Amino acid sequence: MVERGGENGVSAAPAMADGALPVVEVEDPRLQGISASIRVVPHFPKPGIMFNDITTVLLKPKVFKDAVDILVERYQEMGITAVAGVEARGFIFGPPVALALGAKFIPLRKPKKLPGQVISENYVLEYGTDCLEMHVGAVHQGDRVLIIDDLVATGGTLCAAIKLLERGGSEVVECACIIGLPKFKGRCKLNGKPVYILVECVL
Repeated sequence: MVERGGENGVSAAPAMADGALPVVEVEDPRLQGISASIRVVPHFPKPGIMFNDITTVLLKPKVFKDAVDILVERYQEMGITAVAGVEARGFIFGPPVALALGAKFIPLRKPKKLPGQVISENYVLEYGTDCLEMHVGAVHQGDRVLIIDDLVATGGTLCAAIKLLERGGSEVVECACIIGLPKFKGRCKLNGKPVYILVECVL
């Protein structure tokens, strides 16, 4: 039997019936394999950056599946109707999670990548500005959306994704990332929305 993960991928041991013993949180052992499978590439894409590479997770089918399973277990009872993946690595984890949840998948892309009518949301980065786009009509009033990306550092991209989806009339339930800075490994929120990460990144 698979235990459903608690906050940040940990499972809580059941308390005694009389409530005498406190609840003890035990880290999901799958997280160790995920963390160990992430490759750190120094000075990429520029000097001083420690790049946390998730492509090495994808080379290990069991570890890749574990990451997807943990997310599915967390969200399977939350009434998620859509999963939005942020270009580009959100496209890797988003679709399998969406399929397992019986939800539609929405790609959030960089400018001029989506055909047809789109809405756009600009955001500021430390080295300039960028933009996310979504097809008009991809989400509707009443949609409950999960946003997935591979990594959260400053949160700028996720904030733009939240704004974009809310402009479409949907409710963003949570943002989920495989890797995040330590400050996100708790109850940090972006634009009022909770952020869930599996493992902390190497700085």
